[in-house]
Parts: sequence; C-alpha cells; structure tokens
Amino acid sequence: MGNKQFKLTKLALALGVSVSLAGCFSDNDNNVDIKPPPEPTQKVVAPPTDQVVEKQAGSFSVVVTDSLGNALADDVTASITFPGNPATVLNTAGEALGEDDTTSAAGSFAFTVAEIPEAGLTFDFVVTANGFLSNSGTVELTADDADVAELIRLTPRTLTQEAGKAPIIATTSALTDLKDADGNDVTVTYTAGTGLSLGGAGSIELNKKLDSTINAGKAAGGVKVKLKEGTKFVAKNADGEDVELDELPTLTVAYFGNEATGFAANNGTADDNANAAADSALDAFPGGLALTVAAPESEDAANVSGSFTTGGFVAIELVDSQNRKVKNFGKNADNQDNTLEVAMQVDAKTSNPCPITLPEGGDLAAEAAKAFDKGVCTVAAPVARPLAAEDIFPVWSYDEDAGKWTFESYGVVKANGTDDTFDVVVEVNHLSYWNLDFFTYIIGADKCPNRRFSFDIVDSAGNPSQQYADVLVEASGYRLLIGAYNRTNLAKGTFRNPPSFPVKLKMMKDGKNILDSAMDKDGNLLGGAATDGQASAVNFPNLCSLDGGKLTLTTAPAAPIAKNLTPQFTCSNNDAGDVPATPVSTPTIAQLFRNDRFVKTFYPSGTFSVNLEQAVAGANVTYKVRYKNPRNNTWFTKDIGLNATAETLDIPVTCTVNEVPVTGTGGN
Repeated sequence: MGNKQFKLTKLALALGVSVSLAGCFSDNDNNVDIKPPPEPTQKVVAPPTDQVVEKQAGSFSVVVTDSLGNALADDVTASITFPGNPATVLNTAGEALGEDDTTSAAGSFAFTVAEIPEAGLTFDFVVTANGFLSNSGTVELTADDADVAELIRLTPRTLTQEAGKAPIIATTSALTDLKDADGNDVTVTYTAGTGLSLGGAGSIELNKKLDSTINAGKAAGGVKVKLKEGTKFVAKNADGEDVELDELPTLTVAYFGNEATGFAANNGTADDNANAAADSALDAFPGGLALTVAAPESEDAANVSGSFTTGGFVAIELVDSQNRKVKNFGKNADNQDNTLEVAMQVDAKTSNPCPITLPEGGDLAAEAAKAFDKGVCTVAAPVARPLAAEDIFPVWSYDEDAGKWTFESYGVVKANGTDDTFDVVVEVNHLSYWNLDFFTYIIGADKCPNRRFSFDIVDSAGNPSQQYADVLVEASGYRLLIGAYNRTNLAKGTFRNPPSFPVKLKMMKDGKNILDSAMDKDGNLLGGAATDGQASAVNFPNLCSLDGGKLTLTTAPAAPIAKNLTPQFTCSNNDAGDVPATPVSTPTIAQLFRNDRFVKTFYPSGTFSVNLEQAVAGANVTYKVRYKNPRNNTWFTKDIGLNATAETLDIPVTCTVNEVPVTGTGGN
C-alpha cells in the first residue's frame, strides 16, 4: 500500500513540474491555451461496514453429525424445520427466516431471537438430510442461558455394524429382494388399487438382528418387518391428500438397541466407574429420552413432561423413486386399515420401571389401564424390575414432521426360546419410528420443585471447573447427555425434567469418567462415592437430591489458555484497489470443536475469548472453529493454534471500490 501511495505522489509532483516547465517555454504571443494536467486519483476499497449486523438478545445453534458422532460428508446437505413456524426464530442477521437459512452443507445451523421473555423460549425442530433418517430436538432459551446449542445425530439409511460402535444397524432393500417366512424367493408385483401381489406367498419380510459377536456383552435385539398380500402404499401429496403410489417403493429399516445387556453387565464394576461410552444408540433417539407427551386423564394439563425408558426402537421407511414417503397402507376389502407386522426382539436385560403383567385370558386394555393411561405410567411409586414374559409394554410412534411421540397401543412381551431376547409383536397402520417405551414422570411436585435443579462443578483442587466435560446420566434403557455446549458456564450444571427413577451419573471426557464424588447442598456425600481422587459413577435414587449441591472431578488440569478471536468481514477484492480496506468486526455465531467434537457455542458482539485446555503429556489436542457469515448460511472452518496468540475469523465479501483524488503527499 505504501509503495503505491509513494508512486502516485511522485507522479503528482512530476506532473506539477511539467506544468511549470511548460509555462516557462510557452509562446504566449501565440495565445496557446495550456490546460492543467488531470488530477491524479487512486482506487480506494471501501470497508464493508454495511455488512455488519446487529446483535440480538439470544441465539441457538444446531450441530448435525451422523449416528456415530462423525461429521457429515461434504456432499450432504441438511435441512431444518420448525413445527408451527414460530415467527420469533430469526436468522443471524436478525431477519425473518428465508429458505437459505434452513439448509446447510456445513453440518451447522444458527439462529437468533430478538427478545427473551421472563418465561423463556422453547423451540422444537426437525432435521433431515438425503440418505439419512430424520431426527428432532428441542432448545430452550432463558435470560440466564441466552446462547445455547444442541447436537443432533442422523442415522444413515444403510449402516453396517462395527465393533466398538453404537449398536445400530440399518439397511435399504428393494421389495423384490425380500423372501417369505421360510426364506424362499417370492415374485413381487404391485398394481395401484389392487395392492401388493406376492404370488400366493401371503407375506414377505425383512429381518435384521444385531450381530451377537460384535455386540457381545453390550446389546441384543433386532426387528422383523412383515408386508402382507394386498398392502397398498399411500403417500400424501402437496395438499395433504392421500395418494396411492403407482410403483413399488424401497424399504428402509433401522434398528437401535437399548444396550441393556451392557448396562447390566457393567453396572457398579471398576470398568464402569472408570469409563463412559463415547457414543450410544440412545444418543440417536428422536427427540431424546426426556420429553413431553399427552397427559393422562388424571392430570389437569394437556401435556406432561417425563422420561422414556426404552426397550429399543426401529425406524421404517417406504420411499418411491420420486422420494414420496408412504404414510399408510390403504384399506382392505372390508374397509379396514391394512397393516404391517413389526416384531421387535427386546433385550432380556431390559428394565421395566412400571411393571404390570397380562394374566392368562386377561383383557389387554383392562389390565393395561391398571398401570397406564395413554401409555403413561400412572403408578405413584412404581418399583422397577427386569422385564418378564407377559409384561405389558406400551408402543409409541413418532411423527417426523412434528418431531413428536404419540402413544399407539400396548404390546405383550413373549418368550421366544432364547436367553437374550423377548419378542413383542405389533400391527401398525402407518409408518414412522416405532418405539417400545415405558414413560414415567414425577407424580406431584414434592420430588423436584419446578422440575429443574442446578449444581456446581469443581476440579480436584476445589476450583470452578474449566474443562469441556459432559454430564452423563444413565439407567437401563435411558441415557441423557448434557454436553459442555449445553452449559453457558462450565462450572455449572442445570437439569430440566429429571428422570423419576434411579440413575447413575458420570462426568465424561474423551471416553473417560472423571467424576470423583457428589455432595448435596449441605455437604453430605451422595451415592456413597468418597472424595478420594478415584473415578466413580455416583448412584442417585433421586437425582433431585443434587439440587444446590456439587460435583467434584478427579482432575485439576493447568489453567486453560485464553485466546482472543475476532470474527470480521474482509474484502476479498482488496487487490483491485490501491488502498485496501480495513476489516470490520461483526456479531456472528461461532462453534468450537475439540478433537473434532463439538464443545462450545459463542455469540459475541466482536472479539471474544475462548479457553483452550492445555494438552497433557502424550495427548494430542486440536481445536477448530466453525463460524458463519451472519448475512447468509455460508460457514467457514478454521484450525486455531493451541496458544494465546490472537487470531481472526475472516468472512470474505466483495467490497465497493471508489476512485478518489490523491490528497496530501503520502495519505489517502
């Protein structure tokens, strides 16, 4: 820049000298009109101040991974919708959402809100992507937690089991490749109006089971989906009307084990105390296991908040070549709903937190009503026990568009001649995720006031924790992971809607449990774990006893490195000018990743500080930041050094170039 200015100044001086000389040697008698030389100019790039956005009252971001926690491939574009289309959700420029704001090829979304009322804000959302099954979640913003985040896992439509990975298996198959119950080939044809024709076979089925070798000691189960002669495939058109397909769709089935075998085998062991599963099939549960469903008739409310204890769940999709999803199976000759048969194999180690058994010859609906209402357990103080044959098991379905679970019917647990699983067979008249779940909630307000509580987290030296560690709550068929990204303050934890059954708690970091002990607000040890520097999984008969209490960690790492980052607009066309523009900082949303795992979200006005944990001997720690242009849904990723050197998060834009007179002898 300096050289260009210097050359222009010399040019101006040279021109001035030329004019002077020309005046000396001109022949004024000839009346020659000597014109002054053109005024020298330079091209100045204007700073992109017009791109800077106004910071809003709050924000939330959503990070999307596959079901094993890996980043989505570069060619996968995800979409997000908000059921009910709440007008209070804004883009990061503080404007109403447009189509570009709800699609992303980066695996991240970000939004803002203009204000947060005293009661807070809650938003449900649904995430979809080509080649994946959909998933949903909920974010809650309050005045104290105004910038929050959620991580959503999407399951590929085809997924092969891997040792050491979450027990999920998914497959996509043409209906013409399916066989009958005896494993014989079947001639499969389809005609609209008549339905599925199976050449006299009666039915075809897709049978998927977890590999007993890969999942030994961890999970057992599977699913069998049976399609019957005469089944019709009905989708919804753009107007929401039923339209029967005119071709055979493709069938996708994904089964998610509840890992009850692993929980039973490891519970209370030394390995259980020291370790924590980095990934679980339950992490991919649509909407999570702490949720809201329709309230029993006994409640003076439309909905009730509680927790699912799952026996495993399955996703079933039928999609044609035009990407139309089958919603139901039409009517038979008697004008009754056609159905699919879904037979789920349930891990025999599954816990039953609301046990009721169907007696021989008993009426299922009448017996279920003794313990359930709309699938919700209404027993005031149920005593959990292992699942047993003839137990009544509520069946739930998932509305992909609304991201909500709805009670469907009751199934009965049946012995199947194996030691590791039971069978539960249900008839379904529409497609979705199907889930065998016990839903329990706190009856009365005495157990946990306002259904939430908070606690402190300190390191082994007693100082407020500065570690990117996750709070993990587990029970048989239940898992709640509260990531560091869910917490504004790493030294604080807040539970909303805690489970009403006994659980154990860990602090999870890099697959290791670093929880030493837990104390209540009066300093009494909880769960029997002493503060001795040894990792412990702390058991809680009532998790609310942690309200106002404290978790102590086994570690006290060196103080983190504070590093300043500045998100800023930079002119990508600075080379087009003689004088480049100075970058301009802007509010935007940034996401911090540690070893490729999402750990924190930020919504700064400009320069902000991130804390980077120093690597311990022999450990490799890397950090990167994913940040966006607040004016659109373009995301950038930058590796940042594990040091205190300030860095910028550059957002390139095309700036205006103005041609202006050269002023002074060295200025602009």
